[in-house]
Amino acid sequence: MTKVGKENKSKIIHNTLHLAACSDLRRRIMIALKSGKKPLRELRDPLGVSSTTAIHALRELERENLVFQAEDRGYALTKIGEVMVLKLIDMLAVIEVLKKHEDFWLEHDLSGIPLHLLDRMGALSNSSLVADTSTDIFKSHTTLLQILETANEVKGIYPVFHLDYLKIFEELVKRRRIDVELIVTNDVLENIFGLVETEEAFTSFLHEPNLSLFVMDEGIKLALTLTDSVFYLGFFADKGVYDRNSALISDAEKALSWGRELYVHYRKLSTVVDL
Repeated sequence: MTKVGKENKSKIIHNTLHLAACSDLRRRIMIALKSGKKPLRELRDPLGVSSTTAIHALRELERENLVFQAEDRGYALTKIGEVMVLKLIDMLAVIEVLKKHEDFWLEHDLSGIPLHLLDRMGALSNSSLVADTSTDIFKSHTTLLQILETANEVKGIYPVFHLDYLKIFEELVKRRRIDVELIVTNDVLENIFGLVETEEAFTSFLHEPNLSLFVMDEGIKLALTLTDSVFYLGFFADKGVYDRNSALISDAEKALSWGRELYVHYRKLSTVVDL
């Protein structure tokens, strides 16, 4: 491609992106049209603008082939517009996630999130931050224990472990007959074996049929607890130490679905532990 061709391509991309993303009104019109064709009044009135203002924005979107006017005078997204609005919504959701808990993302190592899920972090937009405070220095830990205690199924990714976890998992698999799947590092696996050997109450724990253990040879840069109704995600700080003091939590279906995909990603990279 010639230099002129490259410059023209760059200009076209810039113009389209600016048109769709940098105008609040045009962006809101496209998002409104995502649900289907609408007459002018159904765009104008909810957006609180005049017909002249709405038509001007619609004409600009038409010139970029993002919107068209149908024979019945209603407005709809073109095929290109349908794709563009999906990416706009994704981008807005990601921005919301990153700005909502800005310090949390800045202070943690996110390298454990695969690229295809980084691209869809907008699914975490309804997540809340749970963090230790000066009056509740174990808030994150106790929140996680409460999540586990009320679970009807558990899938977890653990680069770190705690005796309290083992006690709850033993309760879930032996007494409540809950299915538990755990992906751990070699260090955590050795720690579990050591605890089982020294704690008589856990002797038969590893042989319960509803417990599945998987191990990863490589390090894991995040911790995930995923139950039937709650998503809990923790990270390592930039200095390489796991941060037990804060995590993201959500019960939104989008976050749970995102968490399931994250679990499946690591499950494919791990091997079953022969017990």
